Amino acid sequence: MTATTGRRLLRVYIDETGDRGVGPKASPFFAFSAVLVADEDEAHLMQAVRDLRQDFGIPAGKALHWNEHVKTFPRRQRVASLLGALTPAMVVHVAVEKAGIPQQAGMRNDHALFYNFAAGMVMERVLLAARDWPGGTRDALVRFGHVRGFKHDTTADYIDHRRRSNNPHWVPWHLMHSLHFDGQANYLGLQAADQYAGMLALAFRPDEFGGFEEHHFLRTAHQIRAVNGRRVNYGFKWLGRPATLAAIPWWRQAAWR
Repeated sequence: MTATTGRRLLRVYIDETGDRGVGPKASPFFAFSAVLVADEDEAHLMQAVRDLRQDFGIPAGKALHWNEHVKTFPRRQRVASLLGALTPAMVVHVAVEKAGIPQQAGMRNDHALFYNFAAGMVMERVLLAARDWPGGTRDALVRFGHVRGFKHDTTADYIDHRRRSNNPHWVPWHLMHSLHFDGQANYLGLQAADQYAGMLALAFRPDEFGGFEEHHFLRTAHQIRAVNGRRVNYGFKWLGRPATLAAIPWWRQAAWR
């Protein structure tokens, strides 16, 4: 499909992992994972999710959820294998470590501000990827997974304000074709984004024994957006303390960065 600008479309699906709270029972970080695929290649992504739904016996009308349907190691391997084989797909991750948020920052007490700030960060990288897409610049049609009880119009207003004010100026905001917030059950692409977010969470969130399950994340790491061979800050953005990453054993050994 071609947008009214004459540029071809880039389909973008974004979902999150973690919560937006900062209390003692809250998740240690909140993250967005975005899946980007050229309009003409979207069918490959859709088929991969259909195959996973069939493998796991997901009934029609119900979304494939990582936390509900992908609880075992073999299922996680299956997800990483199928999605990781999608060579036309690109992935962007943005993770916010809550312990690294300054005490005086408004986003510590404002869940909408927290969510919108992270959404803006992932949108920046999505639009830069659209600008530099192989074969030519594209317009990005973006869908976020709908969060129950959250007022997504605040996110739309936040991103539109940044677009109109061209902030920051190096982000090609004009490439945002449209922005939507939809239920996962309605879009297979959002279900794919949920899987990438799940793999991210396992890789960076320690289990009860202090271990990490990075295998699935690393199996799909080649899809993370890279600039001149570097993925950190371009396709993987960590907004937190460097010491937290340095303490993760597999991170120190990773050649993918």
